[in-house]
Amino acid sequence: MVKVYRDFQYAKKFINKSTVAIGNFDGVHLGHLSLLKKAKKLASNSNTSFTILTFAPHPLKVLRPEFEPKSILRFRTKIEMLERAGVEIVLAQRFTKSFSKITAEKFVYDVLKNGLKAKNVVVGDDFKFGYKREGDVSYLVSKEFSEIFKVHIINEISGKYGRYSSSSIRGMISSGDMLKVKESLGYFYIVEGRVVSGEKLGRELGFPTANIHYNNNVIPEDGIYAGWVLHEKKQYMAAISTGIRPQFKGKKRFLEAYLINFNGNLYGKNIKVSLVKKIRDEKVFSDIEKMKLEMKHDCDKALNILNKYKI
Repeated sequence: MVKVYRDFQYAKKFINKSTVAIGNFDGVHLGHLSLLKKAKKLASNSNTSFTILTFAPHPLKVLRPEFEPKSILRFRTKIEMLERAGVEIVLAQRFTKSFSKITAEKFVYDVLKNGLKAKNVVVGDDFKFGYKREGDVSYLVSKEFSEIFKVHIINEISGKYGRYSSSSIRGMISSGDMLKVKESLGYFYIVEGRVVSGEKLGRELGFPTANIHYNNNVIPEDGIYAGWVLHEKKQYMAAISTGIRPQFKGKKRFLEAYLINFNGNLYGKNIKVSLVKKIRDEKVFSDIEKMKLEMKHDCDKALNILNKYKI
């Protein structure tokens, strides 16, 4: 089981020597997986612990909160995915204003050398670190540190839609193109959370829904989607609405999933919703009966889509 630490001063008590891959790893997308594969092989060949160094919260939340990006994955799910990639140790360094003032040199000596006892360091070609991002890859590979660890640089990794990056994937999610998102993530975008009690409007219409809030997730474009709901290791086909429900003059944005052919009560339970493909935009109907008929058509379309796209 992966070990998770929150501070390098504490982690150093339990680490002997390590191969360290550094990054935020939000989404654990295909570009990340390529880097992780390289790091895992290095760790195995050098008999070192396969270690991730990331930062929580996101540095921008501390330094420039107005620019903090929404998360593709919840922290716990990110850890689960890193563990599936073979990671043994995660240092999710608690990022504070004090930590942000560590110089690039101190970062190398205090965090990498003495904290994680790094023998290999794996980074992307655009990696920056230290106070005001003063350190970069060229500094990391300088002779000054060559006796401490070897640096392995992963150059740009691109896919069908260009360079893999968490920021570009956030843009894809926001535009509602979930099939394109899957091409970059390697899996369908997941929204997860605890089912909360809503206004029960869906139940009154004959389509009871499981409602969850977005919290700090990237919010997809408003509309109706086909998707899968995972609950207690079982998968259910679903028609999913995300938006403000303009038919009822709603104001708060959240996600509602109607599990097709499901009988049960999910209130208070944790679910994961995988968004597969957008069916249509939200819209206002002239009367409720027309809305109910359209919702029935949405379910039929969702079934057709989900019979083609599994998770």
